[in-house]
Amino acid sequence: MVRLHAEERRKQLLAVAREEFARVGPEGARISDIARLAGVNVALLYRYFDSKEQLFEEAIVEPIDHLLQDVLAQTIAGSINGSSEAVKIFYRSLLLVFVEYLDLFNVVLFRDRDSGQEFYLRRIAPFIDSLVDQVRSADELWSQKADPRLTAPMCVGMCWGVAMDAHFRGIDLDAEGVAETLAAMTLNGLSGRPPSS
Repeated sequence: MVRLHAEERRKQLLAVAREEFARVGPEGARISDIARLAGVNVALLYRYFDSKEQLFEEAIVEPIDHLLQDVLAQTIAGSINGSSEAVKIFYRSLLLVFVEYLDLFNVVLFRDRDSGQEFYLRRIAPFIDSLVDQVRSADELWSQKADPRLTAPMCVGMCWGVAMDAHFRGIDLDAEGVAETLAAMTLNGLSGRPPSS
């Protein structure tokens, strides 16, 4: 067993747990397997984490929450440069999160209905609500005719769908190009023309 400083060991244990949870799901993951894969004994792992639930929360749930908050922060910062830039930053940031962490989202959302719903209501719904608030407060910057309570989940869903499609097709996603396209669709509609009256 390699001696690491406490913070380095904690990060190592979280990384190994993240991989194991993504591989076999939270129900299939065992503390003894995570310890073995990390090259430590179970007692050492329990020095850092009280339970498998705490390990799952810190390895999977909290990082996803931080990633989503970063997406909002980047979008708000990008709004200084105008609506099209803010929309593009939002899509690019969210696409990159979904592409990089799709397996982790799948673990928390689809392991079972109750757990998925609990995670969604606790982590994803507040992210969407914050996005709705951001859109509503943007007024002229990002004005919409449709209710942001409908459009915000649609925008998140478009990113999810594109990331999932690329993942399962085994293709690399051009996040910049896709973000540009999604931003243009959001601001100008699918046809790129204003609707006729």
